Amino acid sequence: MKEYIQKGSWNDRAFTFINKLIRDHGRDNPAYNPEKKPFAVFDWDNTSIIGDVEEAAFYYLVTELAFKINPQDLYQIIRKNVDKADFAHPYKNIDGNPVNIDQISADIYDVYKRIYGTSDRLGGDVPFEIIKQTNAYKEFVAKMIFRYKAAVYDKNARDPYCWITFLFANYNQDQIEEFCQKAFASLKKENPRREIFTSPEIKSQAGQISTSYFVGLGDIGEMADLYHSLEREGIDVYIVSASFIDIVRAFAIRNSYNFDQAKVLGMRLAKDEEGKILPALDHNFPRTQNEGKSETIRKYIQNTNNYGPIMVGGDSDGDYSMMTEFEETQLRLIIDRARYGAINRLKAKALGGSETIILQARDQYAKKFIKDERSR
Repeated sequence: MKEYIQKGSWNDRAFTFINKLIRDHGRDNPAYNPEKKPFAVFDWDNTSIIGDVEEAAFYYLVTELAFKINPQDLYQIIRKNVDKADFAHPYKNIDGNPVNIDQISADIYDVYKRIYGTSDRLGGDVPFEIIKQTNAYKEFVAKMIFRYKAAVYDKNARDPYCWITFLFANYNQDQIEEFCQKAFASLKKENPRREIFTSPEIKSQAGQISTSYFVGLGDIGEMADLYHSLEREGIDVYIVSASFIDIVRAFAIRNSYNFDQAKVLGMRLAKDEEGKILPALDHNFPRTQNEGKSETIRKYIQNTNNYGPIMVGGDSDGDYSMMTEFEETQLRLIIDRARYGAINRLKAKALGGSETIILQARDQYAKKFIKDERSR
């Protein structure tokens, strides 16, 4: 069989079925109609790349104090749409006492007020390198990371998911682009790791806390090659991500992927008349989570001139809907991660020999695929 993609570290099943799909639906099929092109859809974070662009942007935003918001606005954002109950296990303080959003947000607000107007990155004149050594900075970073990991969103909230992106309030399009290029360039140089953040022993409402956070970002050569190969063979490729569209596009239209930005879809934030981001979703567009990903495909991709998605790729339950709702889908690619939920039903079928579901392993710390179905 003709090989349309590079073998790289694809496992044998995945490599075989992907080549078969391209042969059967691409330009080499005598029935191929360029006026009715098929298409494929993929998730972005931890599917197309190693890491999560939104989490990477959050890490850089917090550790580099790159905000454009004042303390009161920050306080409102970090409390927005959060369940007020105590955080679930294991998110307690170091003494084993429960912690909740009221406590953690009060602590963050207190130290951000001290940093704001003091650091040269937030309107003051004290060099950032000096600020980084202070307890206020260490408390702020550790508890912002902890708040992200620990908080559960209010199930009754209209916008339950987008706290990270709301932190980019007052950024405009050009500023987001510039920020992302700096953040991604920096993080791609980093060795992937679990970084431990521990707040200092100072008086606070939540007490001293400690948590870990994955730091790492990288291209996956096999995925970039897959996308280029599909496009070359007449199959359109789209990204539908649950991350903020501007952040995903900042990565996807460059690096080894070189996407047309019109083919990269994701969450959209409201903007003011000057184009600055507001801490709210743009409800003119579907939320690109779960069933919202399928809705996005139907509304913005599927039309009378195509018959896809013939292939769908993802890594988690957030991709389950778009993997299973379209009768046209011939192949489902799952990047194997330690996930719970419905996605594991599809993984079990892949391991059982399904001809429509394939599973591909990776090593996130080496930033590459491995020739297996299950990640180690």
